[in-house]
Amino acid sequence: MRGRRTDRRQIIICIVAVCFLIGIAVGALSQRSLDANQTERLAVYADAVKCDNTGFTEVFFKHGKYIIAIWLCGFIYSGTAAVLIIIFTAGLFYGFSASYAAAGRGMGYVLSELFVPNMLFVPLYIFTAVWTISYILRRFSNCGPKSRIKRERRKHLSEHIVVLACCMAANALGCISEMYAAGFLNGIFK
Repeated sequence: MRGRRTDRRQIIICIVAVCFLIGIAVGALSQRSLDANQTERLAVYADAVKCDNTGFTEVFFKHGKYIIAIWLCGFIYSGTAAVLIIIFTAGLFYGFSASYAAAGRGMGYVLSELFVPNMLFVPLYIFTAVWTISYILRRFSNCGPKSRIKRERRKHLSEHIVVLACCMAANALGCISEMYAAGFLNGIFK
């Protein structure tokens, strides 16, 4: 039984990671396909919406929305597809923004501003996605007597809630590192 669970979890991790990496590649390639006029308009737009003094709550909700969206997909029957779409979209945004930042500001900026906080956020997104897909597979499988199924579902629901709380706590730590450690590293790379 444990061997099957481990195999299933490894397959889920591979699918989620590949989906995220494909999103990153597509995002980076789409940035490379921009012409000079599109790049200039995007730079004007980025300067217009740039906010240097973002607080903790803005950063927390910026990253927490992915975690909460992935977590909520655990309650719908087709949640696995929705989780993979969210992971692909997150990879798409990360790939595009990293490629755009590297082209415009250089690798020092990418290493100091994007890489450090994303070392925490990307594994957090992948963990949340893997956990949610596993939860969906356990939740919607009907094996055994009804009394045991109800107990198991309550137990899995409480585990799912605890995982959300832990992921949001890790999100808070990632936000703190994005706000303070990235600023420190930005001073080093300048």
